[in-house]
Amino acid sequence: MRQVSRVGVLAVLLTAVSWPRPCLAWGHEGHQIIALIAEHYMTDSAKAKATALLDGSGIDAIASWADDFRRAHRETAPWHYIDCPLSEPTIDMARDCQHGDCVVAKTEEFLGVLRDPAASQAAKAEALKFVVHFVGDLHQPLHDEDNHDKGGNTRYVVFERHPDNLHWVWDTGLLEHINRNPAELAEELEKRITAQDLADWEKGTVLDWANEGHQIAQAVAYGDLGNESPAPITPTYEKQADPAIEVQLERAAVRLAWLLNLVLK
Repeated sequence: MRQVSRVGVLAVLLTAVSWPRPCLAWGHEGHQIIALIAEHYMTDSAKAKATALLDGSGIDAIASWADDFRRAHRETAPWHYIDCPLSEPTIDMARDCQHGDCVVAKTEEFLGVLRDPAASQAAKAEALKFVVHFVGDLHQPLHDEDNHDKGGNTRYVVFERHPDNLHWVWDTGLLEHINRNPAELAEELEKRITAQDLADWEKGTVLDWANEGHQIAQAVAYGDLGNESPAPITPTYEKQADPAIEVQLERAAVRLAWLLNLVLK
C-alpha cells in the first residue's frame, strides 16, 4: 500500500477542502441508469401516464431534476438522505427523521400525491420528478447513514491518486470505473436481472430499502476503508464496492418501476 507522508496528507486535505466535488447521489449518470432500466419494467399504462405528466419526456430525462431544483431551494436538501448513525443497526424514524424531512418520508409523501385523484396535474408532475430521483437516492448507501462526516462528504480519501471524499467516490468515481457510458451500463445491468431478482426486489417498503442501503454502508462503504485519513481507495476495496453499486442500481430501477406501476395505473 502506498504510504502518504504527513506533509502529503495535509496537502490532500487542504486540496479536498478547497475544491470539494459536488456530492449528489449517484451523480447524473447513476440516476439516468436507474431510470433507463426502470422504463424497461414499467407497464405501457404507467409509461403513458408518466410521459403525459412530463410533457412528452421519459423519466430518464428528469431523473436528476431534484438535484437541479435544490440548488435554488435549499430547504429541499435534507429530503435526499436520512442520517442514521453508522453504528446503529437500523434506521429509527423518530430519531433520524424527526421532522419528516428525509428521503424515506418524502418518497412516501410524493407517492401519496401520485395516488391522490384530487391532486392537480402540476402537483403530480412535480411529485413524479421527486419520486424518480428519491428512489435512486435512497439506494445510494451513503444517503442512508452518517458517521459524523455528513454522509461521507467529509471522509477524505485518495482515489486515482487524487484527493476526494468518500461520498463522491460512491456517487460517481467508482461508477465511472465500471462504465462511463450510462446507456451501455443500463443495458448491461438490465440483462443480468432475473425473474427471481424481480420477485425478491418487488416487495418491502421504502424504509426497508433504506435499511438495506444502511447495511451496505456499514459492511462495504466503510467496512474495509481503514482508519487512515485520507484513506486510499485500493483495488481490493473497489473489488467489493463495484458489485454492491451495480446491484443497488438494479434494485433501485426494479423498485422504481414497481412503484410507478402501482401509482400510475
